[in-house]
Amino acid sequence: MTMTTTDPAKPPGAPAGPAPDLPPVPRTAMSRKAITLGVFGGLIVAGYAALAYTEYEPGSPARDEIPASVRSSPGGYRSFHFWHSGYHGGK
Repeated sequence: MTMTTTDPAKPPGAPAGPAPDLPPVPRTAMSRKAITLGVFGGLIVAGYAALAYTEYEPGSPARDEIPASVRSSPGGYRSFHFWHSGYHGGK
């Protein structure tokens, strides 16, 4: 009967390490320019998301709400006659 010992830090069946014919590839560190651009891009996206969430439009004046009585009155704001007057074509 053969008894095997396992390392408690590694799960069973995990590879022992890198293959002997494949050396580890060093990773280059991120430059300050890349980090700065990433932070700047994140701020731009976060600002745009905040504006979209609050529905704020810079430079647009506040809009007044037109009461229903004005909208539905004859000859009023976009009444029935506004949309249904004049030549409509046909035969």
